Amino acid sequence: MLQRIVEGCPNLLYLNLSSTLVTNRTLRELSWNCVNLMYLSLAYCYSLTDEGFQCLTTGKGCHKLIHLNLSGCTQMTVVGFKYISAGCPLLKDIVINDMPTLSDTCILPLVAKCRSLSAVSLLNAPHLSDAVLEAVAATVRLKAFSSNRITDTGWKALCRSSQGLRRLGAAECPRMTDESLKSVATLKNLQYLDISHCNKVCDTGLRYLTEGSSANNLRELNVSHCSRIRDISVMRIAQRLCKLRYLNLSYCEKLTDSALEWLSGSSISSLDVSGCNIQDQVLCACVCSPKLCKHVRDLEHVDVSHCVALSDQAIRALSFYCRGLVTLRMSECPKMTDVAVQYLTFGVQYLQELDVSGCVLLTDCTPQLLERSCPSLSSIQMTCCSGISRLAALRLQPRVQHWEHSRYDPPWCTYSVELYRSRIVGVV
Repeated sequence: MLQRIVEGCPNLLYLNLSSTLVTNRTLRELSWNCVNLMYLSLAYCYSLTDEGFQCLTTGKGCHKLIHLNLSGCTQMTVVGFKYISAGCPLLKDIVINDMPTLSDTCILPLVAKCRSLSAVSLLNAPHLSDAVLEAVAATVRLKAFSSNRITDTGWKALCRSSQGLRRLGAAECPRMTDESLKSVATLKNLQYLDISHCNKVCDTGLRYLTEGSSANNLRELNVSHCSRIRDISVMRIAQRLCKLRYLNLSYCEKLTDSALEWLSGSSISSLDVSGCNIQDQVLCACVCSPKLCKHVRDLEHVDVSHCVALSDQAIRALSFYCRGLVTLRMSECPKMTDVAVQYLTFGVQYLQELDVSGCVLLTDCTPQLLERSCPSLSSIQMTCCSGISRLAALRLQPRVQHWEHSRYDPPWCTYSVELYRSRIVGVV
């Protein structure tokens, strides 16, 4: 089948073969026929060998490749990477994640011949040394880079040699420290930074980041699961990162209600505070504050999932003051009732995505309200909603592109949902 596709589509530009059973014969067909191919993904294709990549050096196709994904292809050796560097000299973006067998000798041929490389992703490659990362930074002009195995020394060398970096991914990097962020803070063109699950990062590192050159252009920041970050870091983020549009603070366990108060008046359009200990009165005060009212038209995406203390009043505040909401995720907020959805359908006109999974107090009224009052809704998730019947949930299915529903008890509920309902309703 693939042979027919490549022979019948001589102008093919994009081809995703990830997680398929393609063999070396496929690479031979591509090298013969796909002379204009620019984007190719072979991620997790375990049947390919170095011999197959040799075809890239002999055929007339694939020489225009600018993006190549080889994630998970652990069977490859340095020989295969040499063939790629010889056959695809115009490569700009290469993704080689989940490669525990990847070594320095595999990367060096790529940077030696693919001098147009500007985006490199090397996540979960534990055997790469700082030396090869320094070689990458010194040889090519990087604009995007991802790795979770670099030390402070490696970050210092990388940031010193790659001042043009715009995107930096270091999620789950156990070696990322405050000293590493001191180096990152010198990147004046940085727009995206992901340091989620970096447990050694604390307030000092965020201070470096907010006071350095990177503060001028940073638009997206992910510090999810950074367990040592406190409210003072959120204050600095709110005060210094004036162009920030996306902020992920989820599961930062040391944050308190005060952290959210500091975000009043920020320019953020996407906020993730899932798993944080936020109270109704604080969220209401934050959203309803005069400072934030100037910017609520920009708040489009909000995630308060697993914020177990929030109730209908929090959604009331979001609905009435953040009328530009497009996405709301409030899964596993056990105090939410149909009243919250009623507030939402009354106040928000452009809602497209809603996740109420695990909200066990919701009933058939919720899908009825959404069907009647949310014409723009395109995605709805109602898993673990035992109070919503299958029949009522199915009425929404034809109206949306993505639909999920189940009536299982949520994982956090260790006793009868009916007993939980009676307790909550009794308290309310």
